[in-house]
Amino acid sequence: MTTNKGVNRTFLITFLIYVGGSFLWSLIGKRFVDSFYVDIAVSQLLVCVPPFVYLKISGTKTGELIPYKKIRISDALLAVVMTYLFYPLMLVMNLLTMFFVDNTSAELATTMGQENLFLNILFVALLPAFVEEFVFRGVFYQTYRKSSMKAALVLSGLLFGCMHMNFNQFLYTCVFGMILVFMMEATGSIVTSMICHFLLNLNGVLLSGLNGSIRNASVSDAVQQSSNLASQPKILLAGLLVWGVIAVFTTAGGCAIWVHLARKNGRLELIQQKMNEAKRERIITPTLVIGMVLAVAFMVVFEIF
Repeated sequence: MTTNKGVNRTFLITFLIYVGGSFLWSLIGKRFVDSFYVDIAVSQLLVCVPPFVYLKISGTKTGELIPYKKIRISDALLAVVMTYLFYPLMLVMNLLTMFFVDNTSAELATTMGQENLFLNILFVALLPAFVEEFVFRGVFYQTYRKSSMKAALVLSGLLFGCMHMNFNQFLYTCVFGMILVFMMEATGSIVTSMICHFLLNLNGVLLSGLNGSIRNASVSDAVQQSSNLASQPKILLAGLLVWGVIAVFTTAGGCAIWVHLARKNGRLELIQQKMNEAKRERIITPTLVIGMVLAVAFMVVFEIF
């Protein structure tokens, strides 16, 4: 079995275990432990176990697919700045999907607003940053990268979007997944993408915490009304135009800093060279197609029901 076939099979298995395991947990597990944080821990466990088992069965050393190394403090600070410069682009992606589907991110934010802020940071911001970077920028991307960096960039982003299991999050997580790849490549360390991933999650946690801290009933009603207004097409279009203009400038700034960061670490030319290399091995296989089709079908069902 080639490495691409093996990791594609792993994605299909991960998807099936995630869906099946989540269903069984909601049906049986939650009868014994009904906790928002346990739910998140279980979902993250379901995502990371199949890729981890794949590494063990294939005899692949973790270090081969997880490019971990310390990064300079200055590089970490640049990563922080880039994360917030790319944030408006994520908002634009989210607004685009809201024309067609419900905003599931808002539903999660409402739930988090009722929970403990520290635990939200730990389970919603930090844990996924480690687990999902290990799986998607680690196992999947690094395996595909051996055949083609360009294909690996796009495909790992698509798989990352698919595993969020809804159309609202699919678009912006797909784009964000590709941005995280560039972040990691700029320093050659997955620590960089982990920092960026954590910060984006943290931003959502803090915003929902702020919303949850509103105690005055009249203010809460106003917030709810503004939320309802935000779902109207004209309001969405206005928000899309405003944030779209902002995103053009902030994204350009983020790209400029990324070039500086990659050049600073002596990786800019390497990345350019790898992006232009011809594909060495076929990446798309039947098991991968089946996995992605099932993921899309699940998202369709999720929207209908």
